[in-house]
Amino acid sequence: MKILFINTIRLEKNGITTFILNNAKYLSQENYNVSILAPNNVNHELEKILEQNNIALFTLNNRKRKPLRYIKELAKIIKNNNFDVIHVNGNSSTMVLELFAAKLAGCRCRIPHSHNTVTEHIFIHRILYPLFNLLATDRMACSDAAGKWLYHNKQFFVIKNGVDINNYIPTSEIRNKIRKKLDLKSSDILLGNIGYFNLQKNQKFLIPIMKKLDKRFKLILIGDGLLREEVQSLVKQNNLQSRIIFAGNVNNVNEYLSALDVFLMPSKFEGLPFALVEAQASGLPCIISNKISREVDLTGNVQFLSLDDSNKWINTIQMTAMSCSFKNRLGLMDSVHKKIKGNGYDAEQNAHHLGELFKLSSKKGK
Repeated sequence: MKILFINTIRLEKNGITTFILNNAKYLSQENYNVSILAPNNVNHELEKILEQNNIALFTLNNRKRKPLRYIKELAKIIKNNNFDVIHVNGNSSTMVLELFAAKLAGCRCRIPHSHNTVTEHIFIHRILYPLFNLLATDRMACSDAAGKWLYHNKQFFVIKNGVDINNYIPTSEIRNKIRKKLDLKSSDILLGNIGYFNLQKNQKFLIPIMKKLDKRFKLILIGDGLLREEVQSLVKQNNLQSRIIFAGNVNNVNEYLSALDVFLMPSKFEGLPFALVEAQASGLPCIISNKISREVDLTGNVQFLSLDDSNKWINTIQMTAMSCSFKNRLGLMDSVHKKIKGNGYDAEQNAHHLGELFKLSSKKGK
């Protein structure tokens, strides 16, 4: 079976990319013929990972600027390579571009995959929605909330954002290595957030909170994006440069999670964020926005707070940091990983399930 995973956002360090890469690697190991199409030129490191896992890469970087040309070129790629399954990853009915190209190319299995519970392009989303519904032969989502948002009353399959659990076991050695790199004292309390710098991820919310926390508290922001400079400017205005670290995109998120004490996610909306699954798999207590679906609490170690009450965030961060030690965290890892796996977030199991669904979908494709 020949499968083409399509990313409608940049193929780089983000949750959708991680989902695609995890499933592509596992399915390739199960002898599926797997390819990925990206809307950007990917870095050499990622190209090397794909090559090592026998995953072909296609690039079309004119999706937004020249959508008609994009559809034509994508249809040609799909037809020339005779793909059995087109799996499109995004968060709105703009995925109709890929579904239409697949239809033109004669592909009978066209599956959109919803990764969020809202879109920033609601007007375009509504216009394209009827055709989007018509062209999808099956539907998938990262969570119930993401599926119901995009598909309404249509049937869909939930494929959870699984992780390789063994990669997220914290150790004292790794923790000390990262904290030394960050020039932290043993008494410092490291808070962390992972995500693209944009309106959705809402990193700006954390700056005034850091201003009111005492100097033992440090914050590391992992990721990059359009609003990074704006957040950095806000940090300077509040004289917090010595306490807030901008790490950029990193290749060893699991190691940085070892170094953290508390994970924060003040997002304004989410589907089921991959970074939050990773944080829980590392045994971290998580304090997150109540705009995120309750189904993200896989371990019982997640607290949901309103974005309208920053004082509650401050008090909860203080109390959580005081009550959680790294030693206790290590002692709970077996229990944590049983919960992660029991809730269906094991990446290998989920990839196998996805492959079986692809087989079923391709048989009934229109």
